[in-house]
Amino acid sequence: MAMKHCIIFDFDGTLYPIIDFDSEQLLVHTLAQEKDEEFRREAMRFIADDQAGCFSFEDFHLRYEEMIRGSTAAQVEQVARHLASLLSFEDRAALVALKEQSGADFAIFSCGTENLAESFLSHLGIRDLFESIRGKRLTFSEGEETTLTVDIHTPEAKRSALEQLRPMYRTIVAVGDGPTDIPMLEAADLGLIMNWNTGEAPYPFETHHSLPSLCNRIEGYLLSAEEA
Repeated sequence: MAMKHCIIFDFDGTLYPIIDFDSEQLLVHTLAQEKDEEFRREAMRFIADDQAGCFSFEDFHLRYEEMIRGSTAAQVEQVARHLASLLSFEDRAALVALKEQSGADFAIFSCGTENLAESFLSHLGIRDLFESIRGKRLTFSEGEETTLTVDIHTPEAKRSALEQLRPMYRTIVAVGDGPTDIPMLEAADLGLIMNWNTGEAPYPFETHHSLPSLCNRIEGYLLSAEEA
């Protein structure tokens, strides 16, 4: 019988607060600083359209791949370093303590870019806490264009990925920040929203406004599951 627990996190807006751009928009913005004026204008249009919700998921993946063809691993590192700087010592410590106390497997299921999530975790010194990171992957080849491979591409794909784990775990907790996470949260034993702002909760799931609060809630829930 499956006895271990699994905690699945979304990435953008969940493990770090989105300020002006999410991680993929920031990568495009960073790349644009090293390109000509025409590319910079195109990049800003792409970002504005994405923020306005103009793309379907498939359209976004195609446009994103076009925009980041000239990107480099160094630019991914630059973006991830900035995102990691948005977290406090207490945020990082809360994730470490949750891992130590719960013994759960950690995973990231995202419609975002795996490389950015991996580098973000590495800059925080917690990459080894996570057994699995799934989303879209960039492949960099010297002298060739950067290519994109899509694994998880829609909210329903997040749900399916979670359900595939059911035979392996006694309890699955999922954490997200918005509409693309709802199917995954519905499929979990406990679905939680991470809202870095302090406004009202816009989704019908228990909402937390800090990683320490979120991690304490998950730890308590998994302890109760052990005792049940």
